[in-house]
Amino acid sequence: MKFEIPKPMKIEHDKLHAELVKATKEGGRTGDAAKAVAKVLHPHFVKEEEFALPPLGLLAKLIYGGVEPEMADVLKMTARLEAELPQMLPSTRTSSPR
Repeated sequence: MKFEIPKPMKIEHDKLHAELVKATKEGGRTGDAAKAVAKVLHPHFVKEEEFALPPLGLLAKLIYGGVEPEMADVLKMTARLEAELPQMLPSTRTSSPR
């Protein structure tokens, strides 16, 4: 079964990516900073598109009870997301204020 990213999310993701690409073409420090951000975020964007966001396409079907055996294929994606999520998210640990 093919799992598709919900259209509003895909549009927003594409828009964010396009803005980042646009910023990388700016000159000076802005362009340099955008290039550094793009370098860090590119693997994250790829993983989101590959296995983090597509399972969300099942939500509408699940809400309305449209469960099909083929939906079990999504478990491969969600297992991969669970395994790779710590590397995809920035550390949320902060030192406690003194």
